[in-house]
Amino acid sequence: MNKNSPYITNENILFRQWLSDTREIIQDTVFHSRIDKRNTKNMLSKRMFFEQDAHTHYFSCKKQKNLFKDNPVSYIRNKKACNVLKNLKNGRYAPDIFLDLHGLTQYQAQKALAELIRTCQKEKIFCAHIMHGHGKQILKKQTPFWLSQHPDIIAFHRAPKIFGSDAAIIVIIEID
Repeated sequence: MNKNSPYITNENILFRQWLSDTREIIQDTVFHSRIDKRNTKNMLSKRMFFEQDAHTHYFSCKKQKNLFKDNPVSYIRNKKACNVLKNLKNGRYAPDIFLDLHGLTQYQAQKALAELIRTCQKEKIFCAHIMHGHGKQILKKQTPFWLSQHPDIIAFHRAPKIFGSDAAIIVIIEID
């Protein structure tokens, strides 16, 4: 088919007839008042830092006791919540949120744990899953120690096999 065939010409004529009653869209530009982003961003970042820092002050590396020599790792804040620990051991709680600490330094891991606890309390999530991995076993040894220092942690135990077994912990967090 060449350019001047009657078939293409008829299509063009039909198309132009179909568009004859339309009009061109006019672009309106709307100018909004300028918001000073520096101040609001700075205020939000200060508030977020304060909320995270409120939870990280519980974690310390001083006065470390050898509480968690035995495997599986388990902790309960008070004896009244013994059934919670039993349910954790049996795998009856399914975690709603997951935290992966692979490749983080101890300081970054502390910040991530504090943010996880804050998020869980904010979103009303009581069961969390923390993967620390094997590696050089630094985070594997430190994570239970840090969690045992925090007052909002009710109980934790080594995760069941489907959630990572030795390389993970399932935590029950107190919600207001």
